[in-house]
Amino acid sequence: QDVGQKPFSFTLGAGQTIRGWDEGILTMQVGEVAAFVMEPELAYGITGFPDWGIPPNATLRFDLELLKIS
Repeated sequence: QDVGQKPFSFTLGAGQTIRGWDEGILTMQVGEVAAFVMEPELAYGITGFPDWGIPPNATLRFDLELLKIS
């Protein structure tokens, strides 16, 4: 877990996260931890996310834990 990272809620499929999270979380069960490697098309694309230091066309790895579904 990254320092400072806290659980957060979002509505799946509502565009509140990157597309890769929406698609990846659909494959998970509560309590599961999964590693996802996301090509730019499923992450921040050709623009990247400069405010977070993510360059254009970056392939990213995310380690996610699904805590609950509500």
